[in-house]
Amino acid sequence: MVGKIYIIVVAAICSILLRIQGFHSISISLSLALIYLLYQHRTNGKLQISFLVIFLFFYFNPYYFPTAPPLPLENSIRGKITSIPIFNGPNIKFELTSQNNETFQINYYAKTEQELNDVKSLKYGFKCSFTGTFKDPPQARNFYSFDYRSYLATRKIFFQFVPNYFSTTQCIETNQSTYHLLQRYRQMGINYIKEHFPDASKGMIISLIFGDRGELDADVQQSYQSLGIIHLLAVSGLHIGLVNTSLYFILIRIGMTKERTTELLIVLVPMYSIISGAEPSVIRASSMVIIVLISIRTRLKVSLLDNISVVCLGLLLVNPAYLFQIGFQLSFLVTYALLISGSTIFQRYSSRFWQLVSVTVVAQLISFPLVIYHFYEISLWSLPLNFVYIPFFTFFVMPLAFIIFFSHLFIPQISELLLVLYEFVLIYSHKGLEFINNLPFSSIVLGKPPPYLLVLYYVAIGFLFYLWESSTTKLAFIKGGMAFLTIVTWHWFLPYLKDTGEVTMIDVGQGDSIYLELPHRKAVYVIDTGGHVTFAQEADWQRKEKEFAVGEEILVPYLKAKGVRKIDKLILTHGHYDHIGGAEALLGNINVETLLYGAGPVEGELEQSLLQNFTENGTKIQFVKRGDKWKKNNIEFHVVAPVGGEMNLNDRSIVIYTKIGGLNWLFTGDLEANGESSLVNYYHSLNVDVLKVGHHGSNTSTTEQLLAATNPKIALISVGKGNRFGHPHPDTNSRLKDHNLKVFRTDQHGAIRYVFNGNEGTFQTVLNEER
Repeated sequence: MVGKIYIIVVAAICSILLRIQGFHSISISLSLALIYLLYQHRTNGKLQISFLVIFLFFYFNPYYFPTAPPLPLENSIRGKITSIPIFNGPNIKFELTSQNNETFQINYYAKTEQELNDVKSLKYGFKCSFTGTFKDPPQARNFYSFDYRSYLATRKIFFQFVPNYFSTTQCIETNQSTYHLLQRYRQMGINYIKEHFPDASKGMIISLIFGDRGELDADVQQSYQSLGIIHLLAVSGLHIGLVNTSLYFILIRIGMTKERTTELLIVLVPMYSIISGAEPSVIRASSMVIIVLISIRTRLKVSLLDNISVVCLGLLLVNPAYLFQIGFQLSFLVTYALLISGSTIFQRYSSRFWQLVSVTVVAQLISFPLVIYHFYEISLWSLPLNFVYIPFFTFFVMPLAFIIFFSHLFIPQISELLLVLYEFVLIYSHKGLEFINNLPFSSIVLGKPPPYLLVLYYVAIGFLFYLWESSTTKLAFIKGGMAFLTIVTWHWFLPYLKDTGEVTMIDVGQGDSIYLELPHRKAVYVIDTGGHVTFAQEADWQRKEKEFAVGEEILVPYLKAKGVRKIDKLILTHGHYDHIGGAEALLGNINVETLLYGAGPVEGELEQSLLQNFTENGTKIQFVKRGDKWKKNNIEFHVVAPVGGEMNLNDRSIVIYTKIGGLNWLFTGDLEANGESSLVNYYHSLNVDVLKVGHHGSNTSTTEQLLAATNPKIALISVGKGNRFGHPHPDTNSRLKDHNLKVFRTDQHGAIRYVFNGNEGTFQTVLNEER
């Protein structure tokens, strides 16, 4: 079995995929690979038996794949806090494990500043009891978006609980286990840095020491992610190796023997893995280090390949759902690639520089398909930036973070001096990253690949590694590279090969955003971009550190998942924030060729600023009014409003009439009664199949006059779930019901998509009406 444990790992992964996802391109390909490996080792009876036991164990074990129970009917909960509370303004979130060993997520909104201060006294391990309401966690409401409910389910958390109120008398401190104490120290360390360190450096220091990126600036994180160096901000093998090596030499220098040092590190490394967050990548690195230390101490030789295989199998035994976490996938896949192919390739070069290049290229190539699958784009700067930033982090950023933190605890004066240098370097290194990230063509948007394309990517990469390992000629390496680039090219042109088009009403909450794509991607149009509206003036204690941004968190990721690199026309119907607030996020992310805006005065400061920014970015601004039209791929788009002199901004909405996929569509923006009357009086016979209901279903829109004149069959309503306006209005619902319309609403169905081919098409929704 020596050197063969990785086959057992493949069996476990294959079993988990088949159990959870059934047969698809990835699970079938992995099954075929597993059959081949077993055939190659058909004489190894122990391996065959181990494979069978592991495969059946994962596939049939009901503990690993629990189904969500019914929503609890109780109105109280009691248990122990088992995560560090997270604060965002008055919002508080943490996990509570009950006496029955069930874990729930607690969500609370502090009603007063004093209450918020009381909640901030909560610590890991406190026993609490609350009264309140159980809720289902939110599902993904858009295609390609992150499904929070599924994520919590992988951690066996099926419900959220919202307390009615909070008081310090509801929680008490209890005796702590070693694990709980370490988590408490982690919480204390994070809070200490938040309170004593400046904003420019505290996020980085917390991230590197304690594995929590919550305090890092969102723009900084975005730059690291887009440029392919986000792994530097996560505690992983590089960090664990640095900490372990530093401790080893420090302990040796102060006179401890190598034997005692090794034994002490075997105890300290797992403790640090808990303090730094205990994510899969941390556990993987720490476990490998511990196994190596044990083998050194006992003088037993352990295969590194078996080492990582045992760790991987152990994590899957703890929780098979780790398999679906990006950190787990990248951590183990890159490590396997470096051990299997990287070591052979590494030995082919005598120069340290080319050794570094070869290892970096192997890591970048093997992670490429997963990065594209999860983030939809790849940075052209990733390879050179890794050459620069890995040494920069290894020899400056990480060591100095630890030195500054510990010196601040004992000699604050030294720490303050070091912080000046640290902040100066960090600020300019981050500005450099943001500058590179904003350069034209700094990243390639490919879109989310289908599963079969992931398989082809890894077949091509495996072929490339094989030729790189086995051949000494440059021609062989070029052949392997061409195979890989062929798959990339296929991926690039994939949207242009599709016969289907789509109209998608994206769920942006209380706002509008509609995506139109013509077959073979002849054109991409976006009507409005949504925008999160805030109303009341908030006190300082109510302000959130991280505000939700529709453009950055919903619209841009959706477009990138579709592989959209250019919007042919961005149609901003009118100047209200819930329709144009997300447009700013497109700048620097997605090129916009032409922006359509309604004829009439541009009065609002937001409108003026937005149009100016797009103009400076090279976008053509076109003001349109009734009678304007354009034609693309034999599809005509008619602007039927505004006239240009409307006093009401809603009635100045751009209204578009078109025939797509065999259906006549009317996109109305926030058109209200006066605008609808003007439209109907001008166009006496406007036959409509699909009506985008105006103004989110407000009673000021979708009048009886409009419905009678257009006679639609289907209504689409873009409306926020539980919105404060009560949209859609009961009267509007009644009118739609009286006319026998089939109604799709984003608050009930999430995103709504019409996929068509020629004159035929079908409607799809992300979810059914939630319970």
